[in-house]
Amino acid sequence: MKQLRISDFEWQIIANPNALSKQRVAYKDYFLDQFTRHHIPFQFHVAAGALAGIELAKSLCESGCRHFMLIGGDGTVNEIINGIYLSNVDASEVYLAIIPLGTGNDFCRTHLYPQNKEEILQLILKGNFVSNDVGLVETVHESETVANRYFINIAGFAFDAAIIEKTVGKKPLILPAAVYLLNLVKVLFSYKAKETQIITPEKTMVDLTFTIAVGIGQYNGNGMKQVPTAKVNDRLFDVVYIRKVSPFKVALNVAKLFDGSHVEHVEEACTFKTNQLEIKSSSPYIPGEVEGELLKRGNYRLTIAAKQINILSALPSSCVL
Repeated sequence: MKQLRISDFEWQIIANPNALSKQRVAYKDYFLDQFTRHHIPFQFHVAAGALAGIELAKSLCESGCRHFMLIGGDGTVNEIINGIYLSNVDASEVYLAIIPLGTGNDFCRTHLYPQNKEEILQLILKGNFVSNDVGLVETVHESETVANRYFINIAGFAFDAAIIEKTVGKKPLILPAAVYLLNLVKVLFSYKAKETQIITPEKTMVDLTFTIAVGIGQYNGNGMKQVPTAKVNDRLFDVVYIRKVSPFKVALNVAKLFDGSHVEHVEEACTFKTNQLEIKSSSPYIPGEVEGELLKRGNYRLTIAAKQINILSALPSSCVL
């Protein structure tokens, strides 16, 4: 755990344009007003357009900035993380606080962020940061890397990513969890398990695989505790994969995804820890996603980035390695 006096640093505040809708602009203004009242120096930026957050964060890092806040959800978090790591600065020098204003805010759940803005402000003012692992997914075709994407929460493959394909571009502001569950059910009865190799330094598994979650954080899918044993800074991925399973059994066990008990009570679920893995399937390849952002399809290679980043957190010190 590292503690900063927030007012000692100038913060680069990056907002997702979706966070600036009429319904949400008052939420953003509350924080900017409070930062001014508490004499917190900041510069305000809008990441206008798809993937603009990546280039903005990269440029700010290259210009010497190391202290960031973002206003948005999991997709915005992913863009800022990618910009920071693509800048090739020492990520351990970078501090990132999140003002959650997305449809899921799943990464913030792992860090126990509060729900209301007054408590979030107090969390920011306390300035407690923890080192957080970051993963890299490489999409591989014929031994050549054709795309890279960093992630800080969960990378999902097969069924998990097929749901994202169904929902991409259709993220509602109202009842996002209900809409996610509706799309889950729609995909559930059409998706077919596919033979997949999961290769780690310790073992190789070949199975008809329904879904795979590779976690640094614990939550995705608007509050599903899909990787309940994940720790944000143990330098390991927690992997949960589910072998071929009937759609009716999945439907009966959806509630277990929200409390994390599926890993204990669904016999097709397997879990393990590793610091690297490959996921291979035949064409058409299984889909993949990170933080709700779709990956280029192919085989996948996942590794832990060499440097951790500092994340504002409400985790107690007993939970931090």
